[in-house]
Amino acid sequence: MDNDWIRIYLVRHGHVNYFDENHQPVNPKYAVLSELGIQQIQAVADLIRNIQFDEVYSSTMPRSIQTAEVLLAKHDGAQAIQFCDEICEIRSGRLREIEPQQALQMIQYAYRFHSQHVENFMLGEKWSDFESRILTWFESILFKLSQPKQILISSHDAVNRVLINWMYDQVGQDIYVQEQDYGCLNILDIEIHEDRICNKRIKLQNYTPYNPAKLNLFNSAMDDVYQAYTQMKQMKES
Repeated sequence: MDNDWIRIYLVRHGHVNYFDENHQPVNPKYAVLSELGIQQIQAVADLIRNIQFDEVYSSTMPRSIQTAEVLLAKHDGAQAIQFCDEICEIRSGRLREIEPQQALQMIQYAYRFHSQHVENFMLGEKWSDFESRILTWFESILFKLSQPKQILISSHDAVNRVLINWMYDQVGQDIYVQEQDYGCLNILDIEIHEDRICNKRIKLQNYTPYNPAKLNLFNSAMDDVYQAYTQMKQMKES
């Protein structure tokens, strides 16, 4: 890569159990990687073990921090992880406050917020505020760098989708189509010259080294949440 290009290795954290054995939601602020999630990230770590990163970023949520630590475990003299609140996952409201007749739209199809004219994610954070905090942070780190740079970012589902939409010049649009499976790797190249972004290109998107052919990976993240929500409601009614 020449001196005007920055390469971003963007990783979604590994598998997390967001619901306990009684189908009750776990506070996402404190959710950690499952054993499966650790294995998924170890597969990514093996893939990128010889890459020397100039900067490493993680959100301040435990599952993202764990992911960054596993990714760097095999790197000699690895860069210190920089923890950033700005790339924490979008904040939802309380699942129990969502009415059953609204659940399909507000949970399973939450990422179609633009086409459905929905302002808030599951009664929580406003989509416009979320996009603003992600992209303001992202552009700030791009312009403070001296090229060339290779950057590792350990992040979250909706965060990654917003960044990929930005790469496609689709800011403010639905993020439903930009799938991000657990433990996936994206590679984004960005050319910056004279303090402006000249070109953007995606070299790799939603690659899961533990399952390259996506065998049995049918559900999206919000499909899983919706299924757990319906199970929770059924248990309360029985």
